[in-house]
Amino acid sequence: MGVANFFGVFILDGRTATQSLVYKTFQTKLPVLSRMGMIGQTVFGYGFMVYAAVILAIILHHVLSHTRTGLNLRAIGENPATADAAGISVTRYKYLATCLGAGISGLGGLYYVLDYNQGIWATTGQIEALGWLAVALVIFTTWKPLNAIWGSYLFGMLYWLYQFLPTLIGFSVPGYVTDLIQMVPYLVTIAVLIVISLRKKREDQPPASLGLAYFREER
Repeated sequence: MGVANFFGVFILDGRTATQSLVYKTFQTKLPVLSRMGMIGQTVFGYGFMVYAAVILAIILHHVLSHTRTGLNLRAIGENPATADAAGISVTRYKYLATCLGAGISGLGGLYYVLDYNQGIWATTGQIEALGWLAVALVIFTTWKPLNAIWGSYLFGMLYWLYQFLPTLIGFSVPGYVTDLIQMVPYLVTIAVLIVISLRKKREDQPPASLGLAYFREER
């Protein structure tokens, strides 16, 4: 909400929304690539934050897999007591990771308001629904940043399938069918969780200490 206010999207009484002209900047498309016919419109016809997210996922993959900082963070996620014994500052890493993760989530909200929603901050509950979809995506991609790239496009196609379904089948669909179709990404996530739990592959499991508080005195 603070970022939205900073960019001129004033939140009034929780029900009224006002549009900010700043959103046009966030919807700026790549100047040359977006004009390359059908391919340009399909692949490069989005605002710059879409491509920034892809680049960020690649950077995070490199940091988590190929740098000492990333390996230390992964070690804390698996066993903070062992990492602490090895001289890694568990508290510092946890605070930094939490702040960084919250900042990235904030960028997602910024994209929603100033690009996806064309500068309108509306308390309709849709941003919360997409937030839960993002949580489901993290589980679906088995906590791997690179998988989140193609997983996001898959979730997007499944989530908005109802808009293209009438064209595909040749007639309109009832409202309840639309609601059922929007459940598909969550159903896919549940199916993935079942498959992962049955296969029990170590690399597909979440960090062993995910969500658990660490107290050095109890080590």
